[in-house]
Amino acid sequence: MKKIGIIGGSFDPIHLGHTKIIKAAIEQLSLDQLLIIPTKNNPWKEKTIASNQQRIRMIEIATEDIPKATVDTVELEQEHNDKNYTIDTVKILKKRYPDDQLFYIVGMDQAIQFDKWKKAKKIAETVQMITFDRKGYESNENIKKYHFLVIKVKPSAESSTAFRQGDISVVDKEVLKYICNEGIYLEQIVKVYMSKKRFLHTCSVAELAAEFARNNGIDEKKAYIAGMFHDVAKEMDPDEALQLMKAYFPAFVDKPAAIYHQWLSAYMAQNVFYIDDHEILQAITNHTTASPDMAKLDMCVYCADKLDPLRGYDSSLQIQVCNKDIVQGFCNELNNFYEFSKKKNRNIDECFFEVYKVFCKGDLNG
Repeated sequence: MKKIGIIGGSFDPIHLGHTKIIKAAIEQLSLDQLLIIPTKNNPWKEKTIASNQQRIRMIEIATEDIPKATVDTVELEQEHNDKNYTIDTVKILKKRYPDDQLFYIVGMDQAIQFDKWKKAKKIAETVQMITFDRKGYESNENIKKYHFLVIKVKPSAESSTAFRQGDISVVDKEVLKYICNEGIYLEQIVKVYMSKKRFLHTCSVAELAAEFARNNGIDEKKAYIAGMFHDVAKEMDPDEALQLMKAYFPAFVDKPAAIYHQWLSAYMAQNVFYIDDHEILQAITNHTTASPDMAKLDMCVYCADKLDPLRGYDSSLQIQVCNKDIVQGFCNELNNFYEFSKKKNRNIDECFFEVYKVFCKGDLNG
């Protein structure tokens, strides 16, 4: 007879608290196997952010070093879209493992309200209920009534909610890398790095960049990701920004501090959020001053940043051009930038004229 643990949840996303519990359960209960069951429709929560496949992949990444832990898609495979109730899952698993001992693991927050679960008594008769302490929740009469066993796991504040509130430290590094390169939870991630106004601009730019990419046959996910990270360093402390520029981008230290963020946002995307796609990083780097090596993806982000409807002027006609032909739209924006800068008597970086020669086939210095 095998001892099989079961832990269900939204895993949106799976975090370090989950993996601590999984490891503790396997060790303390001497489990032969532990099934991690992502819910399709959790009766206690609203709709998930990540897709089913994304949640599965995050679980696989997070548990790569836990050989006894495996993803079980029993609930995701159900054809109906009704709420998933534990009693239904338990019945299926008991039929699958009739001769094995099943251990169903829940946090203390769920254990103390277990009496409200659908057919709680039947669940407790079918499987051995297991719980663990969670911060802010005290044991009650349910623990004895439903014969819970308590495993020892040091209570922590790690949770999917904490992650969605911007605390990226609660997930495994490789999971975070997957999340950022997949383009999920990015609004929650970048929000803590900027003011409300900058955040709204960032989301608007990301959506517009993706729109331009989609209409020009370019990877819209990459455009969205680049758009979401393009200003992530915009409001960085000036002293920290200067130190990073000196350390990693000394050739550009003499540029205006207002444009440091194009390099530093790419730096953060790569080193804090583990973006490893060169095309995305280049699009972030080129979003302010552009460069002679602009790819069409770069143009999508550049134009979206300049034409963001939240900037307060009617950019609808320019947006139409970009949706039809991003190269033409980009050239138009270079011309608009030049005219605006001359009108305001602003200095124009020499890099601009190099870019103009390449894409607009003209020489404004001539």
